[in-house]
Amino acid sequence: MTKKDFLHRIRLYVLISSNIAKKSVKETARLVIDGGADAVQLREKTISDSKFISLAREVRDITTKRGSLLIINDRVHVVRKVNADGIHLGQQDMSALEARNIIGDEKIIGVSTHSITQARQAQKDGADYIAIGPIYPTSTKDHEPSVGIEIIHEISEAVSIPIIAIGAITLENLDEVLKAGASRIAVCSAIIGSKDIYSSTRQFKEKLGETKAH
Repeated sequence: MTKKDFLHRIRLYVLISSNIAKKSVKETARLVIDGGADAVQLREKTISDSKFISLAREVRDITTKRGSLLIINDRVHVVRKVNADGIHLGQQDMSALEARNIIGDEKIIGVSTHSITQARQAQKDGADYIAIGPIYPTSTKDHEPSVGIEIIHEISEAVSIPIIAIGAITLENLDEVLKAGASRIAVCSAIIGSKDIYSSTRQFKEKLGETKAH
């Protein structure tokens, strides 16, 4: 199975950021993967490249041993250095088309989208998946207004690549997100900011296990 085939099996995608995580990045990665995360995204906006690469290598070791995907946020050149599985790009970053020229065809490219227009463009540019959100208002993306729950169904009709719902998704509102048509979700604070990271991850995964991926 290729990395891109595995992408279709993803249910739970966890974003790890040291300024939100209650434990070290390495320990957080181990706990969320043992708890059932299918993919982790390493998201560090402020540390230097050398520190980021060192951190990414540690997380890469964990994801490789446990069979999860490692996605790097923004820093395309780091993907090759640590042999990560892919890159995640925001609307202000380079396009999926440009990233593909740098990292090649085997790696996964994900793009953050906030509208149907952006989703279609990301697919056209060669993205392998899109994140749509923020579904609910969130402090980690306070510059982006929430897009609401209805957009999940609309975007699933507009594109054919996997869609991951993101943005202040919690165990309390997860049922609503799933009923709106999502089968893959990305979670940050509700898992890595919890007191028991492993248990929180398991609870999300168990709920997601009851749904079918689109």
